[in-house]
Amino acid sequence: MANTVDPLGGSYFVETLTNEVERGAWDYIGKIDALGGMVAAIEQAYPQREIADASYRYQMAVDRKEKIIVGVNDYVARKSPSTFCK
Repeated sequence: MANTVDPLGGSYFVETLTNEVERGAWDYIGKIDALGGMVAAIEQAYPQREIADASYRYQMAVDRKEKIIVGVNDYVARKSPSTFCK
């Protein structure tokens, strides 16, 4: 990839990513509109549930090491941090 003239594929690649983000955002807005708008969604605890579900999925990915956090769930220092300061 590093040996290509344009590893990102030019504006086509960037535009495709932008379109995917936009499509996802409009889908999400559509779900909120289908609930009756943001006030109705809040009354139904939709945003809170979405946040809780996303937090759960994130933590499960960290616990299974599908998501690596250096120094937390992988590449942890074997020595005590105080030994590095001497």
